[in-house]
Amino acid sequence: MIATATDRSLKRMSRAAGELYAAIFLLAPVGFLIGKSPITGLGEGESATFAILQNEQLFRLGMLAEVGVVIIELVLAALLFALFRPVSRSLALGAALTRAAEATIQAVNLVPSFIALSAATGTGVYAEMSASGRETVVLASMAAYEFGILVWGIPFALHVLFLGLLVARSGLMPKVIGWLLIAASAGYFLDSLAPVVLPGAAGVAETLVMVLAIPAELSFAVWLIVKGVRAERWRELAAESDGLRADALVGSRADVATSVEA
Repeated sequence: MIATATDRSLKRMSRAAGELYAAIFLLAPVGFLIGKSPITGLGEGESATFAILQNEQLFRLGMLAEVGVVIIELVLAALLFALFRPVSRSLALGAALTRAAEATIQAVNLVPSFIALSAATGTGVYAEMSASGRETVVLASMAAYEFGILVWGIPFALHVLFLGLLVARSGLMPKVIGWLLIAASAGYFLDSLAPVVLPGAAGVAETLVMVLAIPAELSFAVWLIVKGVRAERWRELAAESDGLRADALVGSRADVATSVEA
């Protein structure tokens, strides 16, 4: 009876994690690519302020999608920790914290978009600013936004690495998915660091991360939705983990008792 309940609980948790991961696949392009396309697609001599004004609703939609991504990332971090904690508590905690760190930086990185939107529309403190001044603010804000993406890419690369190690060593799902995630983490690291360390390789890094990350993360999400983690293996790992903690607790109590007697 307990095993059956655990199986159902793990299935629901796995499906929820997979569906949230899939939701990020849908929202992230809207937030980080489509919503910002009026700015990233500017031609030489074109006005960033005018581009935002002409596509204001799309820009706002992109920001809303980013808020959705942040919320999902935080919930997903907790779900993945619960699923993989029996494998390695330290690795699972590292994966959860790095994903939460990524989400936090993403939330902070909404600020440049708000500033750019306010400057473009001439609201608030920008109401009395000249058109050229507002254009400068918009361009500077969006440059800061692009740098913020590079920054949150680093904890995310660490998260994908930790997640790949957890999958590869757990037996909860096919080991190949873990190795794909580890390879994807290398792509994410390169994508975040190349513009700073090797600017000439930035384009190659962007292509590489797409080639490596999409199969890895998509297969991970689909497996969670369709199959879920292997319940019997999860229970084995949980029993081993509980046993190790119990042994450690008994050992620490024995050490304390010996110290008192001495």
